Amino acid sequence: EAHTRANGRDRPSSMSARNIHLHAEALVREYLAKRGHSRTLAALDEESPRGPDAISSRTALVHGLKIEKLVKHHKEHGDAAAVSLLEMVSEALILNERPLRRDSQSAPAGLNATAEPRFATQPNARAGERPHSVPASSASLAAGLGDRGARTLADGDYRSAASHAGGADRAGWSRPDLGGPGSLAAKGSLDGTLLVEEDIEDVDVGDGDFGSSSLGRSAPPMPSGAVGAGVRPRSLGHAAADALSQLFHGRPGAEWMASWVRQGFGFCDVPALPFGLRQHRGGTCGVIAAVQALLIRELHEHRPPLDPLMVTREQRDAALAQALAGALWRIAECAAGDRRVATPRAALVLFPGRMALPAPREMGAEATVLEFESARALEECVRDRLPLLQRADGAGVIAFAYACVLSAGGPDAVKAHMDATGLAPSTLLGAHGYCTQELVHLVVTGRATSNVFDGDKDLDGMTMHGIKEQAPVGVLSLFEHYGHVEVGAKLKAPRTPVWITFMESHYTVAFSRTPDAAPRPDGPFDLYYYDMLANQDYVIRLTVDPAGSLPQRGARDLVPPLEDTLRTKWKGAAVNWNGVDPLL
Repeated sequence: EAHTRANGRDRPSSMSARNIHLHAEALVREYLAKRGHSRTLAALDEESPRGPDAISSRTALVHGLKIEKLVKHHKEHGDAAAVSLLEMVSEALILNERPLRRDSQSAPAGLNATAEPRFATQPNARAGERPHSVPASSASLAAGLGDRGARTLADGDYRSAASHAGGADRAGWSRPDLGGPGSLAAKGSLDGTLLVEEDIEDVDVGDGDFGSSSLGRSAPPMPSGAVGAGVRPRSLGHAAADALSQLFHGRPGAEWMASWVRQGFGFCDVPALPFGLRQHRGGTCGVIAAVQALLIRELHEHRPPLDPLMVTREQRDAALAQALAGALWRIAECAAGDRRVATPRAALVLFPGRMALPAPREMGAEATVLEFESARALEECVRDRLPLLQRADGAGVIAFAYACVLSAGGPDAVKAHMDATGLAPSTLLGAHGYCTQELVHLVVTGRATSNVFDGDKDLDGMTMHGIKEQAPVGVLSLFEHYGHVEVGAKLKAPRTPVWITFMESHYTVAFSRTPDAAPRPDGPFDLYYYDMLANQDYVIRLTVDPAGSLPQRGARDLVPPLEDTLRTKWKGAAVNWNGVDPLL
């Protein structure tokens, strides 16, 4: 209201006192939810219960305040998901005291044109004593606080000082640095139109309910999207985050490699390969190939079956959601069977905002876990959040891998199926951040077994865990051609004619186009091959003939690894590449 009057405009008549109150209270609620202050939000709910006209949609709040352009400005600079609307408005109002011109390099009054130091040193710290770190913004704030504020800052309690000035700095969040390189001041082109703007297209701010305190004291800020009835979110927790890090990396608090941090389940969008997922960098191929194989299986299982080469966007998205949810539910069912409990409980893990991976020290507080006792509810939730899991700049693959472990009952339950050789810690990631066979098996079969043979084997008193039942999709390995392993029938003869092929430390897929065209033991058949990492933009169709004759090759002739891998199942088969250059 003050901003409106200061700019010489009368308040619109529709802006009733009640309407102003609703928007102001919604701003506070959205800030508290964004920052995870669930106890404060619960106290607000108790003191000021939400009425039927309360605003609980972020999109509605943005449109009601007419700050679409402001939100779009933050979105273009990549911080819209991390910053609350209250912080955006506050920063813009502060800078609007002296608006920046597009052609000006000067900063508003009270702000340096270059980035201020993040902290100012307490001036009267004694020699040899570690000085208190006081945010520079709080130090400059003291000038307007009087003696009380100055004394508070001198005592090193800058949070209390800030609270006297309206709560500018709060514990538990990093305030946007108004003078820093990522601020609106540094971004430039900031004028009064950032605060008042009509509808701007393509402003995706997330439309989740931020107004409820029923998430509980441990609930982190929720990603966008509604949560179904009977599904309660909770925070991952620091102990669970450390245990997951130990299971994947062999130590708590480990950093993920960049190839994992920015990898979701997005499609390649090559017209000839509409079913194909896209892997951006090495390391994640085990998980992506497993999900790719399960996706093709879902297309086969559709009634009538869907052709992967002719599938529509809607059909492939539905199949992807079914593949992800189906894998999690299968893991939960296996875990329930192992524990002899009646009801499976699957988990889905989401990261805040647009699935950006939290820092290790913040993972426990910021990651959200949703638990399901219904396969249908799980699939609906995955389908609703599929755009988040698909983001190329998000950590959807990590979130899914975490969900697999939690659906299995946690890290200890996963380790129970892994071989304990004592030579090295049992982890789900190997050298260079590559997936282990255990992680692939967890996604495909529901258990993180270490071996590809059927059943368990005893080796000098040590149990070697293998595949317990026929897998939904299969696995073929080049290592079997070299004599290092023997893949059992439960993986070689899956329920659906789709195989994950493991060659040269990389996982890819080979599959029949339809279940009706399943391979035959006595005649030629076609298999299609897809490599998620190779930027493949054409169809690779192989004709495999188990009764055919192998071509004559010299001692130095190279044999495509894929051919040798396929021959571990179809002994001595001839492979025709149908005019495509063989992959060597």
